[in-house]
Amino acid sequence: MLKKASSCGEKMDILKRYTIRKSDFKKLKEQLKQVIGEEGETLFTKNAELVETDKGILFAENRTVLAFQFQAIVLPSLRALNTQKAHLPPVTVDMGAVPYVTNGADIMAPGIVKVTPGLKQGEFVMIVDERHSKALAVGELLVNSDEILARKKGKVIKNIHYVNDEIWSLQL
Repeated sequence: MLKKASSCGEKMDILKRYTIRKSDFKKLKEQLKQVIGEEGETLFTKNAELVETDKGILFAENRTVLAFQFQAIVLPSLRALNTQKAHLPPVTVDMGAVPYVTNGADIMAPGIVKVTPGLKQGEFVMIVDERHSKALAVGELLVNSDEILARKKGKVIKNIHYVNDEIWSLQL
């Protein structure tokens, strides 16, 4: 399980790195399909690598981290989301929230401009900025999406992976 990444200068140490076996490759695709749908089938080719670090398990291809394991769930990385290889339901934040989101802060209700309707608590989303619609973070909903815009204060999304964190910055 990947712990919440930090950008405070700690470096993620790689313990093991190897090509995924066919049987494990099929399991990886199935896990990704549960979260991102049919895109999970095409996110990786047969050259996928499993990278064990001191902070958790990552999945890479061509020296780029495309997915990571969080609480036994495989999620796409920001690199995969920003290259359009994968997609999560978007939640749009205003430009004032961007510096906080990219420093790892959880997303607060007042900073949210737009949210995909019909999402349930515990589902995973990508946080995008309102100007460029680029993925800034991957988060887990703490409340149903229908309640988010009605709230005036408080945390509504837990920030799991964000731009410039250890996963983003990892050089393979």
